[in-house]
Amino acid sequence: MVKFIIVALLFIPAVVIAQQPVTFRSADSITYQCYLKGEWEKLISTGQQAIAQNIDYKRLRQRIGYAWFARGDYYAAQSQYEKALAFDECDPDIREYLYYCALKTGNQVNARFIAKDLTPDLKKILGIETFKPVESIDLEYNYKSNNSLTRSNPTYLRTGVNTQLGYRLQLYQSVSNYQQTIDSALTKQPEYYALLSYSFPSKISIDVAYHYLNTRVGNYKIPGNMIFAGISKGINRLNLGINGSVLNNSTGNTTQIGLQAKVTLPGKSGIYFQSSLCGINEPDGSGTILAQSAGLRVTKNLWAEGNITLGYLKNYNDFRALYVYNSVDPTTFRTGLSLFWYLGKPISLFGNYTFDQKQITSNLNIYNQQSFSGGIIWKL
Repeated sequence: MVKFIIVALLFIPAVVIAQQPVTFRSADSITYQCYLKGEWEKLISTGQQAIAQNIDYKRLRQRIGYAWFARGDYYAAQSQYEKALAFDECDPDIREYLYYCALKTGNQVNARFIAKDLTPDLKKILGIETFKPVESIDLEYNYKSNNSLTRSNPTYLRTGVNTQLGYRLQLYQSVSNYQQTIDSALTKQPEYYALLSYSFPSKISIDVAYHYLNTRVGNYKIPGNMIFAGISKGINRLNLGINGSVLNNSTGNTTQIGLQAKVTLPGKSGIYFQSSLCGINEPDGSGTILAQSAGLRVTKNLWAEGNITLGYLKNYNDFRALYVYNSVDPTTFRTGLSLFWYLGKPISLFGNYTFDQKQITSNLNIYNQQSFSGGIIWKL
């Protein structure tokens, strides 16, 4: 009993010390020393404890933000720098790291929006210009292989160019061609695509696109025109969006309305999940399509993403209507894997494998198709 009392008396002071409130002076001193020594975990925990006790100021948020940035959690860093900016909207260092966070989280539109408030010297160093006729060029080639005796293996070739019209407005244009032989008839589909993207404060962006499809089956022409519009809102790790499109051709109008949600989990791997639910209405019926994808950072410069799409993909479009699945044979199931490899500032590579189950319209027979894509993005 005596031993228990002695141990208890020795333990109580340690508990009291651990529970002592953090003061402004101690929080500032500890977080600054942690910043100098690179003790990021201690800096974050001390900073959070101080904020919980209503000790909150610009430098504290900046230090916590830098600690998260150094640990590779760019969403957490972004949240802290945004809170720091509320104390001083003119601080150039805060805006610089917000710009880096936007780039690291893949939000190019938000990065451009932030870039307008960077210092002239930093803009020059980073090569940021208000107007840039050719900001980037991309090239993509796709080859598909199927086990149907009446369908040849399709090919798809596409190239695009992105133009910066300002800090908030950008224009992306693309031309492509799809080719396949179906029942001895050659099918060709040259396409033109244009996308205008505009960013507002509070991470709101609006997209408006036009897609022209010049479909030719033998001597028969089926030109199509598609209009797309979408709006999305970023809330730190969460991104929500709604979009709609109308495709008009000689068979009638196809409308598509979709909802999207993407969430990124805490951590250096940047694991994310994205879901898309859309309804399609055509002259001969309607349907629902569910698309789910998940991705993560495999290494510092390599990302991987898996996806699955369920539904009847007839005249379905995705990636803001860049890809339109209007093949004679609709896809009834799709799954695939994509890789994105960032080689350096100017060049990124991407590759994709997709497995499709497709249905022959005339007899409803199912056949399998495998798709292999590769491409390059070159930033100028």
